[in-house]
Amino acid sequence: MSGWLSSSELARLAGISEQKARLALSRASKGLRWRNAELSIRPVHGRGGKSGWSYKVCTASLPLELRLRTEAAGQIVEPAFNGSEKATDAAAWWAHFLRPILAHPKHSRERRAAMAALAGIEVCGPHGKWFAPSLRDIERKVSKAETHGLRGLMRKRRETKPESRLILTKRWDAVTAGLDETVRSEIARKTRQRIRDLWGSGVAYSVVQRLAGEHLAELTLKAGIGGDFAAIMPACELPKHVIEAGRSARRVHEYRTDAKSWDDARPRVRLTSAGLAPMELVFGDVHHFDLYVAREDGTLATPKGIAWLDAGTRRVRIDLVLCEPGTAVRNADLIESFIHMTQDPHWGMPAKLYLDNGSEYRFADFLPDALKLAGLDCQGFDRAQPLIRATAYNAAAKGILEGSFRVIEQKLLAPLQGYIGGDRMNSRSANLGKTPEPFDGTFADFCHDFKNQLVFYNSNRQTGDLAGLSPAQAYTRAVEAGWKRTDVDPLALMMAFSTEDTRKVVDGKVSVGGELFYCDELARHTGEKVRIQRPKYLSWNAVPVLTMAGVLIGVAYPDRVYSRLDPAGAEEAARRKGVARAAIAAEAADLTPIDVRSEMAASGARQPPMPEPESNGRIGLAQEQADIGRRIVESPTERHDREHEAKQAQIRAALERSKLFGGAR
Repeated sequence: MSGWLSSSELARLAGISEQKARLALSRASKGLRWRNAELSIRPVHGRGGKSGWSYKVCTASLPLELRLRTEAAGQIVEPAFNGSEKATDAAAWWAHFLRPILAHPKHSRERRAAMAALAGIEVCGPHGKWFAPSLRDIERKVSKAETHGLRGLMRKRRETKPESRLILTKRWDAVTAGLDETVRSEIARKTRQRIRDLWGSGVAYSVVQRLAGEHLAELTLKAGIGGDFAAIMPACELPKHVIEAGRSARRVHEYRTDAKSWDDARPRVRLTSAGLAPMELVFGDVHHFDLYVAREDGTLATPKGIAWLDAGTRRVRIDLVLCEPGTAVRNADLIESFIHMTQDPHWGMPAKLYLDNGSEYRFADFLPDALKLAGLDCQGFDRAQPLIRATAYNAAAKGILEGSFRVIEQKLLAPLQGYIGGDRMNSRSANLGKTPEPFDGTFADFCHDFKNQLVFYNSNRQTGDLAGLSPAQAYTRAVEAGWKRTDVDPLALMMAFSTEDTRKVVDGKVSVGGELFYCDELARHTGEKVRIQRPKYLSWNAVPVLTMAGVLIGVAYPDRVYSRLDPAGAEEAARRKGVARAAIAAEAADLTPIDVRSEMAASGARQPPMPEPESNGRIGLAQEQADIGRRIVESPTERHDREHEAKQAQIRAALERSKLFGGAR
């Protein structure tokens, strides 16, 4: 059991002088370690010490060897109080506050004067709250400090009788009073867990209350309470505070089923754009404006705005697009809008882009590396993370643009004819039962009016980061302070939004997307492989062609197809023939004719003679096989002589046989 030791008791226990013990406790009160242990110290009021205050140490915080000594000796020490940390801090504050009063003798005039001087004076209390202690409060605290020390200054914990503690509800506790305490506590725990499980499943309050109550009734019956379900159910009905205690689990269901709502409500940090230079950070987004505009065929559509917002000045630039039925904003539209922004003399090239995570913004991935490879002035893209992507279901990350869209909708578009509001299922209309009237003009008229209204928006004063300035005023101040825009070649940007591929030159042409492209410079590269730049998103009327080493050959254009009776076709054919001859002439300009036959003969003569090896013996063939071999290689004359010789041999053999047989008779 832990307790508290005075400095003299610590001195006897540790075998040191009281002076060293007091010094150890004083140093420990300042956070210093003693014998490699962090002592738990509390001040006490009494005789001795500075101004009647001294320190005691908790035996549980002593070094191990001293704790063992106290257990072995069975030393009786002052019991440790178990007040809360808040109560202990408050008691320590009062002890410090009462020091100048307790320094005077009891019942003395000096003590009375000291208490009167502190009464009614507003001071910062133990928990940072300001209050003015009354004279009566000070008198009570002084009395408690003198009688019980620091323990007397501590607020006592509320003691709750075991029989008055609720396990779940009053009615259920009364019905289950005969059950074991452990069983009742386990049933209550399972019921509270079932309430959390139901909230986490997304059911309504009434469903949670009903199902959790029925679950409690089943558990109670299984525990051995007599009766049936209908009889026990009234005692198992759960009050509102028990049901609401598990409502926090509903956030789990929201997270699993509605990520956007959960993300919109989650805690966030506050961000500011104050101090950013113009174009240091530019937000990009596509917004669908709630206003009907008539297409050329008479159908209604809502214009789409490709918006760019300069975070440093809050200026907004929007390019409008009216999509065809069944289509949406394309990457090509976004690239054109981005290039238009970079060529605007009031905007230029942004240092950082903050874009949505949608597929239509994938074109921006080509910007940093492509500009660096092109050797262009890509200021800002050399920094880390030139392109920032919004995470999924993170609309709040683009709140700066969403707020601007909301103001544009409510203040600029709402007064116009054709405005339908944000609810497409409940569109505004001038007359009941009729469809909304579109904007009174063409799409070009709407673009003209919208541009003028956007000028009004950018010249309107704003609060927040701009502190009462308009975006135009903030931009003007930055320019006057020396800000300069970053320019970029639009043709270089178009090259940035392209990919590289290889082709083989056939007849001075290359095939791209099923179409042939031609340029005169390709005439001398017929049959060779070349590199081409293909547009990733845009549609080009020309294709840059480079050698495999990356040297520009030329820009190829679509190869025109001529009618057989069109004189222009013959003229172009003659011109291309001349180009081909010129290419040959250019190639032959530095060539010297060579007698290849003589060069080959001379090369053969320069080679050393081949060595003739010795014979390793002849392989003989059968006579019949040898005759066959000779017949294969003999000429017609040799064959005639051979056949004639064979006939003569047959005649001679016949004569020999006739002589032989005649002589025998």
